Amino acid sequence: MGSRGEGGDPIAVLGGTALRVYLYLLAAGRPVGVRELQRALGFKSPSTARHHLERLASLGLATRGPRGYVAVKPSGLLGEFIALSGRILPRSLFLAGLLLGGSIAYTLLPARDPRALVVLWASAAASLWWTLRLYRALKALMRIPGGEGD
Repeated sequence: MGSRGEGGDPIAVLGGTALRVYLYLLAAGRPVGVRELQRALGFKSPSTARHHLERLASLGLATRGPRGYVAVKPSGLLGEFIALSGRILPRSLFLAGLLLGGSIAYTLLPARDPRALVVLWASAAASLWWTLRLYRALKALMRIPGGEGD
């Protein structure tokens, strides 16, 4: 599988367990050691964890430092997500929340334009729908079957 070019999509070059390792590093947002990864993902040996970490580093998806490996900022589909408090969330979640809050606030105003109300609620619904699709896509990626040798 060669090295990925700058701006490559991690989903295009990873699969199965390697993608789960990348997502774990991304969610951690800090250096992760071999033993921590072994325990977190249930690998039978530290060499399996090291193999996946080294593979990510060789593809340019992680960097190795003195305290462990850190994920490189994703691109492609995974670029649509951010790591926040150990969770990976769609970036559009914040826009959806803003639109939903604005729609609720505008609905509560005494004098409101019904056309603007429709536009606001339609925008909020569309952004919530898109956010849910992205979240489901991420969950599906995290369930990709694969053995330790992927």
